[in-house]
Amino acid sequence: MARPAVLLLVFAAAAQGVEISRLETGPAAEPGACRLSRRADSVQAGDPQILVRFTGRAPAGESFAVEWVSPAGAVVESTVYADLPPGRTLCVVNALQIGGFAPATQPGRWRVRVVAGGRVAGEREFEILGRPTPLAVRVSAAGPEGLVLDTLGAEPDTTVNIARYRENAGWEYVAVVLASQREGGRMRADPGPLEPGEYLVILRNPNGDESPPARFVVASADAYRKPFPDGETWRVTQRPYGAFSHYGRALHAWDFAPVEGRFVTAMRGGVVLARDLRMGQTPDQRLFGNYITIRHGDGTYAHYAHLKSGTFRVRTGQRVEAGQVLAEAGNSGYSFGRHVHVHVTREPSIAAPSIPFRFQDGASGPVLASAPSSSREWEGAAAFAQWWTRPLRVPRNAGRLAVQLQCSDSGAELDLWLVSPTGDWIRAEGARAEVARPQPGTWRVAVQSVRGEAAFRVEPEITLLRPY
Repeated sequence: MARPAVLLLVFAAAAQGVEISRLETGPAAEPGACRLSRRADSVQAGDPQILVRFTGRAPAGESFAVEWVSPAGAVVESTVYADLPPGRTLCVVNALQIGGFAPATQPGRWRVRVVAGGRVAGEREFEILGRPTPLAVRVSAAGPEGLVLDTLGAEPDTTVNIARYRENAGWEYVAVVLASQREGGRMRADPGPLEPGEYLVILRNPNGDESPPARFVVASADAYRKPFPDGETWRVTQRPYGAFSHYGRALHAWDFAPVEGRFVTAMRGGVVLARDLRMGQTPDQRLFGNYITIRHGDGTYAHYAHLKSGTFRVRTGQRVEAGQVLAEAGNSGYSFGRHVHVHVTREPSIAAPSIPFRFQDGASGPVLASAPSSSREWEGAAAFAQWWTRPLRVPRNAGRLAVQLQCSDSGAELDLWLVSPTGDWIRAEGARAEVARPQPGTWRVAVQSVRGEAAFRVEPEITLLRPY
């Protein structure tokens, strides 16, 4: 009697052309596998993330989205899965970042759902555990001179607690200090030298109040070139902390897709380890596909994944220089669309934990001619450390996405962010954010108050490409 019920559940979305299995949630996944290492329906506000896992199939041309819905009913994270191999089983493990991000400030009952053809094909509830607190913190800057923190509710004896994330041990406290300097709600703290890695800051008042964790990273001192030739246009399709696959050991990875070009180049010089595995697309297995690893002289390794088989221009043991062509971007392994995945580790294995790294300045983006546009505007408000967000649908013929933030309150400070359908967070330089050739799908416009409480206006504008 159980078999018909299971089939009904698995193919509940068949009317929309997309078939999915039951959704599972948990705080961690097995590296390289389509399995959760631990299942749970609740996580703490300080935990790094919660994951949803399911399998599905989609016919040619169909797509679906994974949406994370807050207790207030807002979609705070959305990932669109498109360009799917028709008829093949797809493994999905999608992440919602919690500790140090906005969800940590919104404890309560959440939902994660799969939307296909405008309908909910599957849904599951979970809980973020925590309690409201009058204490909040945001990391404004992190560098050799220490930390600059914007705080709310901090007292003279408030301690600054700093923890570092380690793959096998979780969060470990590395320093507890008092502020070395204070000016209003801004404080400076000097925890001493911090190695490249991922960190949390938690404030604690003498009465026991604790702030939600604020996350920051310390990047490597060396700067890297972009992994494509100068003068070409490539698009960032997933940044660090991406919901699609940049969590766990791949937390600090980047994905780039070519707009004009096809060759992947070395970000730094070093010695090559080439792995052309003759691999194609593996939607049911979370594999890196064909890849190249370059060993640098400082004990770090850069990895270039999802490369096209048969296009390698280098061999194992060869020394290459920064900017040298390695291979063509491909669609091998767990990949949907031609791109290159890059990350840096301290161990030779491509599956080792990634570390933060930074790119050289001066990279240019695509330049598009102006064309007819569509526009709208919203009004919103946010208090310190609170987030305001709205979804924004971007069509396939969009040539440019621009969002302007207007606020007349001189005592407030707001951050404007754009979040792509694949979970890439793009921070505005000032009060305006622009993206050329934006990825089609549901974007999210987000505003965070980092000082004061203010009302504001958000004006998005989508410039459409002329038909050819």
